Amino acid sequence: MYILLLVAALPHLTERDILRYNTSAWAILFCVTLLIRPVCRTVSARWVYSWLALEGCAFVFSLLMGSLVTFVTGLGTFGWARLNGSNWMVSGVQSAMVLFLWCSLYFSIKNWQSTKLDRAAESEGQESRAYAARFAIRTGSRIQVVPQENVLWISAARDYVELHTRGGTHLLRETMRSLQQRLDPARFVRIHRSRIVRWDQIVELSGRENGEYVVKLRDGSEHRCSRTYSGALDNWVDSEPNDGKRLADPLRESSGMSSR
Repeated sequence: MYILLLVAALPHLTERDILRYNTSAWAILFCVTLLIRPVCRTVSARWVYSWLALEGCAFVFSLLMGSLVTFVTGLGTFGWARLNGSNWMVSGVQSAMVLFLWCSLYFSIKNWQSTKLDRAAESEGQESRAYAARFAIRTGSRIQVVPQENVLWISAARDYVELHTRGGTHLLRETMRSLQQRLDPARFVRIHRSRIVRWDQIVELSGRENGEYVVKLRDGSEHRCSRTYSGALDNWVDSEPNDGKRLADPLRESSGMSSR
């Protein structure tokens, strides 16, 4: 800030008291930046969703403080008789711009820190997300618990979904989209807007010319994989078999899988 003030006053540095004036102005402005920090914190907390309101408030406040600082500094340095109105206004604008830049920098840093914390919290929440381990099937006053490992595939039925297990079919009141978000993607894959299957139940893929698949499961059922969701199967088939984390492993281990 001191360097900026000296650069602005460079043509007049040889004049009497100019260096002392700029040095005094810098010292006062530095103290002002410490004093307006709580103001910036309060304003940023109040208008957190309006960047324009923040900048407008900072501009008005900086203009008032810059004018006041330069007036007090000029009066103390030159006295009332030598105080030049035009020079005071120019210095006031310069000081106001310095304060405005400081306020904008403060707001930007706070916004960056807040965004960083939000992303960290979101990432932590995603990592710690607990996927559904069981499903509660309500039939009148009776509630039947179906473990997720018993579910072979899932189909849509209007406002319900059907959980297909080796022991039968269970009707669950939930949408496919909502259920997909609760399922572990390492265990289940959506192949159609009305179908979700388990990775380890796939035994054969039959490719079609239009880019779709016919997916055959261990229980003998066959399901169409639309082009919208075929990318997941493409990545599954093309992934390296030596990588234990790849989703292709259950398919590679299954027998009878045909090529595309």
